[in-house]
Amino acid sequence: MSNLLPLYLKNLGLGKVHSKFNNGLNIQIHDSLIYIGRLGTPLAAFGLNIAEEKLKHVLNSVRIGDLVVNKGDKLIFYSGYGAITICYKDLAEIDLKVPELKCSVKEIAHSRLYKYLETIEFEKYIGIDLDEKTSKYVELLLHSDKADRNVNSMIISFFAGRGKGLTPSGDDILIGFTLALMLFGQFNIWKKVLAMEVTGDKTTLVSVAYLSALLAGYASEYFIRLAKLIDDAEREAIEKTINEVRSFGHTSGNDTLFGFFLGLKFLINQGKEQCEQPN
Repeated sequence: MSNLLPLYLKNLGLGKVHSKFNNGLNIQIHDSLIYIGRLGTPLAAFGLNIAEEKLKHVLNSVRIGDLVVNKGDKLIFYSGYGAITICYKDLAEIDLKVPELKCSVKEIAHSRLYKYLETIEFEKYIGIDLDEKTSKYVELLLHSDKADRNVNSMIISFFAGRGKGLTPSGDDILIGFTLALMLFGQFNIWKKVLAMEVTGDKTTLVSVAYLSALLAGYASEYFIRLAKLIDDAEREAIEKTINEVRSFGHTSGNDTLFGFFLGLKFLINQGKEQCEQPN
């Protein structure tokens, strides 16, 4: 399970089944989500993975809205078929904390990962059209001062909840962008505005959960792997991980990857602008 999860679980009691998918489900306890997936698949930032047979049993037995109780290192589902227990006490914790990198901002443009991302024609694969209006906000993402609360709020309000799906494309772009920023700096004002603007009344609870985990310093396993590739990985490793990321969801992986690329591009632009300023 993610090493973020114990921080969630120690304070959570009663919850319910929030959503179900072919390969997992979300539990909602208060405003937090816990994703239960299949062993052998990458962990969500707020997730735990269990054996396939156990997961199938849970998915076949519970319905959305069923009661879930977190008690004594166990998640207990109360379904129409009786109680089902998942014990998480002995699950291995996987470190999904945003990593510290050797790469500096000045070196991003020369990294193999950035050069590979430059070759992807993202407009063909992301979940929102890069029309004139959207392109304007992409340019703002790339060039605006992230210490300007008002501009931050305008940008984030545009992207939050934009698009379809469990995690709308605009949210995924913001999450990928913010992950890139967090690898190379604090950007506290940007993060504070994100927390204020990306809320359950503007987008889905799943998006809010991913963003909350990121602002706490944690990301899903795919994106932790991706971030580590900036430190001069081999092309084969880069290609493999990017393909894995892009396979996530309908367009979610591509959307987040696009945001991540924009974040790296912003950092490169910022470095250039600082170099060009007179002493």
